[in-house]
Amino acid sequence: MSNLNKLLALVLALILACALTLSGVAEEAAEERTEGAMVYATSTFGQKFSPFFATTAYDMEVVDLTQALLLAADRGGAVINNGIDGETVDYNGSDYEYKGMGNVEVVQNDDGSVDYNLTMRDDIVFSDGEPATIDDVIFGIYVLCDPTYDGSSTIYALPIEGMEAYRSGMESRGSKIFADGEGEGYVANDLYTEEQYNEFWKFYNEEAGAAFAQEICDYCISNGYNAADDSVAACAANWGFELAEDATTPDFWDAIVAAYDTVEEAEATETAGSDRLGLTIAALGADYEVGVNTGEGAANIAGIIRTGDYSLTVHMTEYDATAIYNMAFTVAPLHYYGDASLYDYENNSFGFTKGDLSGVKAKNTEPLGCGPYVFEGYDKGVVTLKANPYYYKGEPKVPVLLMQESVDSDYVPGIVTGSFDIAVPSISDDTVKAIKDANGNDDLVGDKIHTVLVDYRGYGYLGINADLVNVNGEPASDASKALRKGFMTLLAVYRDTVINSYYGDRASVIQYPISNTSWAAPKPADEGYRNAYSVDVDGNDIYDASMSEEQRYEAAKQAAIGYFKAAGFTFDEAEGKFTDVNATYEVMIPGQGQQDHPAYGVAVAASNVLAELGITLQVNDVGTSVWNNALEGNTAMMWAAAWQSTVDPDMTQVYSGANAHGNGTNSNHYSVDDADLDELIKAGRSSADTEERKSIYKDAMGIIMDWGCELPLYQRKDCTTFSTERVDIDTIPQDMTPYWNWYAEVETLALK
Repeated sequence: MSNLNKLLALVLALILACALTLSGVAEEAAEERTEGAMVYATSTFGQKFSPFFATTAYDMEVVDLTQALLLAADRGGAVINNGIDGETVDYNGSDYEYKGMGNVEVVQNDDGSVDYNLTMRDDIVFSDGEPATIDDVIFGIYVLCDPTYDGSSTIYALPIEGMEAYRSGMESRGSKIFADGEGEGYVANDLYTEEQYNEFWKFYNEEAGAAFAQEICDYCISNGYNAADDSVAACAANWGFELAEDATTPDFWDAIVAAYDTVEEAEATETAGSDRLGLTIAALGADYEVGVNTGEGAANIAGIIRTGDYSLTVHMTEYDATAIYNMAFTVAPLHYYGDASLYDYENNSFGFTKGDLSGVKAKNTEPLGCGPYVFEGYDKGVVTLKANPYYYKGEPKVPVLLMQESVDSDYVPGIVTGSFDIAVPSISDDTVKAIKDANGNDDLVGDKIHTVLVDYRGYGYLGINADLVNVNGEPASDASKALRKGFMTLLAVYRDTVINSYYGDRASVIQYPISNTSWAAPKPADEGYRNAYSVDVDGNDIYDASMSEEQRYEAAKQAAIGYFKAAGFTFDEAEGKFTDVNATYEVMIPGQGQQDHPAYGVAVAASNVLAELGITLQVNDVGTSVWNNALEGNTAMMWAAAWQSTVDPDMTQVYSGANAHGNGTNSNHYSVDDADLDELIKAGRSSADTEERKSIYKDAMGIIMDWGCELPLYQRKDCTTFSTERVDIDTIPQDMTPYWNWYAEVETLALK
């Protein structure tokens, strides 16, 4: 499963119950609760609590609470440029002031290059009492940009001057062995020994496949895919492979390889995050992670320029609208994660030996930073954090915060019984019922549990592949667009009824292909705002406010007929149907064969009307693996899925023509290939003006909708629950968002 579709699978898996074997630990935690401690229920930690190498969401929560970023962000996820003095930003009709540890000034130069001038406060102190300076930031940048860095940050991909030169001429020893290949056997060299060569290839050939399969199993288990069965067979089944009950991870790997033409294709498609090379290097350890010189490389990154004890400039050769979010560097202590004796900026030494991050990784399980809390330890499923008296926003009111591993099904009961104070459960029907039952008032807010619902930073949609649904093999023609808009018009009219029935008040229908949480999302009050696919082929409104539900269905049907006529189909007025539609169209719904998916009812309702019109829309309810393979192979005519949005609304990955038809990243599954859209996407990335970008993206969304390739379906809710009995509800953040969660103002959060 690719990294992109792994995100999609996470969204689509919200209907699956999480049931690990940690039940009962919550009661033990309640008995051992430290006096004055607040207990937060979370999931299983990966125990990489490093600001450089954390990967799971649960580990990142520990990072967020023990570290702090140079630049602050507001409730919409936008960077605060003047954090030192503070900025006031409106959200949802209320003004909020935001302060941070630093400022950023963005200067666009006449030659097209850009300078990010960063300034930090001069009074920041780490939790061990040591003062912080810009050298700590520079050290962290060089860790993230080291040629052997294998964490999740991609700052090295930005057009920072000198980045490519700095990262060239070195690779990890394991990567070099792999690049040289098995070939005729070991060839003597100064970079690795024959013993290292043999050890590498032995693991790669004999064990890496099983490790690859094990990572998939770990992913399935940690995300609750498997119910109570954590066997390899159960994990494989949830990944789309049927194995014997006693199957092993080597069996699973063999099944994966057998499903593809090449091992490389199997590995690239089915990954849960790593490839066999990365798994081999990680398993064999530091000797294989360390960098070896393979050519010439620069001694420093020319675009990382120290301008003072508390200031830094990042010089980029061109403007990139997404780069600002990468400027919010973690201020991590050089003296702890690195070696202060090895830091000499003027002589190109940055706190560690280039190519050797072993010292940084050695601190993965014991973080230290300048965040609100100090890491005390992890034991028996509990991370213990203590208030940081040096925190620049003030020492937190809650002296001890316990982060307790548990399972989703125990979150709400744990709050009721007093085991937990805060939890973020999946907002299912069972969760809603449990909360309302606890409150005894048929409400999500009561004297037991206080619930906050926020829009999830993603959305569900129905997509159409223009390469597969068109007229005369011309995806961009007006007739082809009319054909697809005929389908979309019928699908769109059933959204309100079906989505409301499936989710209740836990989701809302959206009208544009963008998350409502984005600052670029059109708002109902905006000029020109209209519902998705609500005009006929002549541009007239299909509906009016006086229409009943049945009248709306009929109006959509008539509008769809108009679109199909424009596509070139022949309509027999006497029979009330099209007589020359020979194609069978298919929509793929990943409901696991249980019809349990919010898009299923929408597709079925539309298919019934289309059948009356002489058009066959076959609704196929399939497993996630079948759906994913069809999507990745660009064989899905129509499908349902969901995206997780980033803070920035850049559309390159999903809608750029360069990524369509299996090219580029193969992430434009709609096969929208439009020069005007590509120009707007480029313009959106090139502008630093938020209002201008918002207008650009609205025009871009207009083109996307005109292609008839995407129907926005719903935006669901995320849920945070607080114990009304123990948490002072007046101290929780107001107007919580995906970017402003329960611990965004943790220093003022209090218990009763």
